[in-house]
Amino acid sequence: MPRPNLSQDIIEEILSRLPVKSLLRFKCVSKSWKSLISSPSFARMQLERASGTSVVITSTPSRLNLVDYETSFCEVPLDFPPKRQDRRVRIMGSCHGLVAVALEKDKVFLWNPSTGDYKKLPDPCFPSSGLLCFYGFGYDSSTDDYKLLLGAQTSAWHPISYTFCKEVTVSIFSLRNNSWRMIQFPSANSSIFPFLNLSGSLVNGALHWLKGKNVTVEIQAFDLKTERFSIVPIPDKPQTSLHYLKIGVLGGRLCLTFYNHNFCLNEPPSHHPLEIWVMKDYGVKESWSKFLTVGEKPIIWLMPLCISKGNEVISINEKKDLIRSDAEEAISEKFRICKCDAEIFGGFHLCHAAVCARSLLSPNVQGRNRKRKNMTRGIYP
Repeated sequence: MPRPNLSQDIIEEILSRLPVKSLLRFKCVSKSWKSLISSPSFARMQLERASGTSVVITSTPSRLNLVDYETSFCEVPLDFPPKRQDRRVRIMGSCHGLVAVALEKDKVFLWNPSTGDYKKLPDPCFPSSGLLCFYGFGYDSSTDDYKLLLGAQTSAWHPISYTFCKEVTVSIFSLRNNSWRMIQFPSANSSIFPFLNLSGSLVNGALHWLKGKNVTVEIQAFDLKTERFSIVPIPDKPQTSLHYLKIGVLGGRLCLTFYNHNFCLNEPPSHHPLEIWVMKDYGVKESWSKFLTVGEKPIIWLMPLCISKGNEVISINEKKDLIRSDAEEAISEKFRICKCDAEIFGGFHLCHAAVCARSLLSPNVQGRNRKRKNMTRGIYP
């Protein structure tokens, strides 16, 4: 029986709905399929049409790993060629399957773990004496551009006010232009270590951080289109433990976790469950509502990462465990990211996690500095 003669449009329509793992194998079918699957236009089509599947990418000083969270936490080591054993690695953000990775302080890469494709970025405009205090990575749909933001602080002692005056330097990288440039930060004088989270949460085309302000906090947002900073309102809740307030993203919505234990009182932490709130309408203060209460202890803080297909909340806690919480407010599974004392520095776990979509997008949009490893079979299991 003769095979049906499908048009090119139908073939593209079918292939664009398949998972990345299958498409990487199908590049071996023929030269025409390899050309199609490797094209930037097809990668964009596949990202928009394929069923949304994602994984958690974790980093420790010694390794990068993939964790599949849909059924149970399953960890697979990832191969990132620029990473050497003696170089610390940090995940700075993820968007559309591209992950921003920093080695040491100033070596930054964009990397697609699905394909192994990566690109080293030019050295950022970063002051040599600066302390990296916030960063974020996202997509600007108005210009079809991916942007990476770095914020650094330098300080000087002010003899009159007896305070440290902070100057914030902000650099932004445009993948389309392949260059860094400086932008203005709204507050030249801010308190010491004002940002309570380093990595920006991407929602509604903007990056978000929690920022200290006197004895309260505020959500600092950066719009990737206008490249302007603004303040997003937070819910009216007592803020007695600011360092245990965390920001994240759930179901495409901005979320906060509150842990209302007052450490000035002599009562056990178990008396104060942790609450997750979500902003249903972006920018509308009244739309904040409680989403989930996690009553199991000990948990001091929890940063939500995503929601599984089984409607379970996947988060990371203060001990750098991945946490699975069900709709009945119980913790059903824990998975330790940092597994040894060598991954703890000064009492802090040097571990990070980000949700990463499976995609074919390449950081080498103009075909320069192209690096590939295992491109046909891919890196993901």
